[in-house]
Amino acid sequence: MKEKLSVLAILVCCISLLAGCNNHQKKADKTADVPKTLESFITKKYPQATILKFDKEKNSLDVKIQDKNQQKEVVFNTDNQWLYTQWDIRPEDVPAVVMDELASSAYNQYKVKEVDAVEKPAGMFYIFELQLDNNQVKLTFDSEGQLIE
Repeated sequence: MKEKLSVLAILVCCISLLAGCNNHQKKADKTADVPKTLESFITKKYPQATILKFDKEKNSLDVKIQDKNQQKEVVFNTDNQWLYTQWDIRPEDVPAVVMDELASSAYNQYKVKEVDAVEKPAGMFYIFELQLDNNQVKLTFDSEGQLIE
């Protein structure tokens, strides 16, 4: 009986180990699907980046990268054209001109919940998620501090 339990325990361990290897292989294969044109663009634009994940969405191709110490999402259209790159940013890392414009806006009493940096072919943008009591608002500023929406 003890031999059967020992053999069973060894089999369970082997199966678990193989399943773990299989999951790792699936994750590794996910980045292998990145089209060469996208990979080339990312290597050129973000030379220190590592590709973490690739997803084909209905209307876009999304590539998650690690660029230095920052995770970013690089988004392309279905024709492999770069649309934008987006990542979380701390308010203290937003350019002063943008923060000054926010401070002088009608939303200066709102608390900053989250800020995203968005790099597009047209330039840099900062999307603020703000809240005051039960009111939430999203504002977008360009790198010059102009309120876009």
